[in-house]
Amino acid sequence: MSVPSHTLDGLKISSRVTLLEPGMYIFRYASQPSKEKPVCIALQQAPLGKGSIDFFPGEGISKNMLTKLGDTIVARVKGGVTTVLITEYHMFDAAIDPIDLRIDRIDTSSAIMRNFAVVATATPPPAIESNQAPVALKLTAHLQGTGDVISSKGWAGEHDSAKRLEGFAIEWENKPDGVDLVYTSTVAGSGPGPNVATGTFTGTRGHSLPLVAAGFSLVGPNRHFYELFGHIVFCGTAPQLVVANQIMHGPTGNEPLVALHICIRPVTKMNAARYKSPWETSALEQTLSSTSQPA
Repeated sequence: MSVPSHTLDGLKISSRVTLLEPGMYIFRYASQPSKEKPVCIALQQAPLGKGSIDFFPGEGISKNMLTKLGDTIVARVKGGVTTVLITEYHMFDAAIDPIDLRIDRIDTSSAIMRNFAVVATATPPPAIESNQAPVALKLTAHLQGTGDVISSKGWAGEHDSAKRLEGFAIEWENKPDGVDLVYTSTVAGSGPGPNVATGTFTGTRGHSLPLVAAGFSLVGPNRHFYELFGHIVFCGTAPQLVVANQIMHGPTGNEPLVALHICIRPVTKMNAARYKSPWETSALEQTLSSTSQPA
């Protein structure tokens, strides 16, 4: 998840948030910018999620600040899913190549055994069929001047419209155990809202305040059996592909959200067809809720 950058007297600051589940992680500075254009990366816990995180910086690192190639911090996440705020400080006002911060989870499973390949497991992991259809998601969105619109196809709004989405909720019918969809949004003039689980509304209703950013993630021990994808559209811009674990926003971070498409399907091993944007066909319909409220 990322947020727009800000500049203050030649100091350029950009931030992003990433979700981490309980476990041990290694953060490593994996770029080598020039000495004339140094970039520092600071890590701290973000106020989202139920867990906590402890940082164990390497030699020569102060205040969880990574400054050069090879700088390393080990982190321990406990008590539930938590979020880390990653802030980049550019000590100049010029564009450079993106800085690579590597985040690796330390594997503590039986796969670390030297003889793992010949160890039999009592219960093999469940197999996922390659022809599984996308799961059923119902998206309820509050649309400017219209009220609540409901789509059983997981999409709302129009990619070429100026009507703004002010809030939304996603329902996952017959959701399996061990996986859930969490999402967050940013209302114009406010900071990022909290992460919420399926069935929970994020944003506002009837306040004429558009959403300017949104992010989506799959969580739970069985999340690897599913993939999240879709499209998100901000006013005056082309549709973007939804990227899991990232805050999506327009070029300046101020463009209103006008259309959203979210889909989840079981991971396929082969013959995975391209999933088309819902705006490639006019067959899909959105219905007005009988309980909608005008914006």
